[in-house]
Amino acid sequence: MAVLPLALLSFFCFGVLLVLPGALQPAFAGAFRLDLAHSAGLASALMAGVGIGVIASGPLIDRLPRRPLFASAVLASSAALAAAALAGSFAALAAAFATLGIASGAFETVLNAAVPESNPERAAARLSVAHAAATLGAALGAPLLAGAARSIGIGRTLAALAGAFVLLALAGALARFPAPPRARARVAAARPLPLRTLAPLALASAAYVGVEAAASVMLPAFAEANGLPAARGTGALSGFWAGIFVARLAFARLALPARTREIVLGSVAAALALGVGALAGVGAIELWSAAIGFALGAVFPVLVVLSGDEVPERRATALAIVVAAGSIGGFALPWLAGSAGARAAPLVLAAGCALIALAAAVAPRGERAPEP
Repeated sequence: MAVLPLALLSFFCFGVLLVLPGALQPAFAGAFRLDLAHSAGLASALMAGVGIGVIASGPLIDRLPRRPLFASAVLASSAALAAAALAGSFAALAAAFATLGIASGAFETVLNAAVPESNPERAAARLSVAHAAATLGAALGAPLLAGAARSIGIGRTLAALAGAFVLLALAGALARFPAPPRARARVAAARPLPLRTLAPLALASAAYVGVEAAASVMLPAFAEANGLPAARGTGALSGFWAGIFVARLAFARLALPARTREIVLGSVAAALALGVGALAGVGAIELWSAAIGFALGAVFPVLVVLSGDEVPERRATALAIVVAAGSIGGFALPWLAGSAGARAAPLVLAAGCALIALAAAVAPRGERAPEP
């Protein structure tokens, strides 16, 4: 199997994991008697784990064979899902979600490095398609997970996911990954990373992933706070991810280069839509959520490509810094949004979108560390 088909399948599964806390929030709340802040804490634990997995795996991916790294990370994800299925307390469940984040962050980073390296000329388009698969997994995964939890229970739903990840690990064991740039990475390691460029990209990543994670938890709660039935809240969550999916496919179809302009324009549009919805109310919440997702769709793939292009010899290390920063936002923003309450949560998300735009606007382009 080539890298891109494996990436499509893997990112689809990763997208399902992203909506796991939100989609199963009612079931978790009933089983463990959790309030909204604790439910949001599961999303925070997941995203904190992703950050640890990304930053720890980046230097290894630049030096070691990618196939065993990928397969072992996916198997670890399966084990974490099995542990979540057997969890008997909130603490055990949170620990399983954190472990799941670490493992999934590692296999995501393998693919974020391998997909651009397999075809550098079309890196942005190919990575946008791969990340579109994640949004499709999130859009389809939310109602499927919620329905499965109602029909067969939380434990069996999580156990079925664990089995799916075993099959994904087998597919990864048969895939052809590009070789790590060992020699070039050793030379590049002798000079500093261009942190002046990577720092604003990392800040934008933190804000984006925070918005994404918080929306995955808070959109159903926001719908309920506005007197809408639970099905409309699930529809809003699916609409958000479907909007991101369509935007990423459109970006890949247009084959646009990776530029900060797309990040700024999309983030500003999303911030305005969120602010209007919070202050004026929302009737067609599914369309509103889809519009926000569409505005943000190209942001993360462009951030990943831009960060890796700064240091091609250490692509995984550079993008690991930017993507791992995202987990900080993924940990903090769901907590902030949950603490603000369901009605005020869109304003917290709007502030996050404004931060994305600001960070991208001030990011210098083309700074490369000097050759030794």
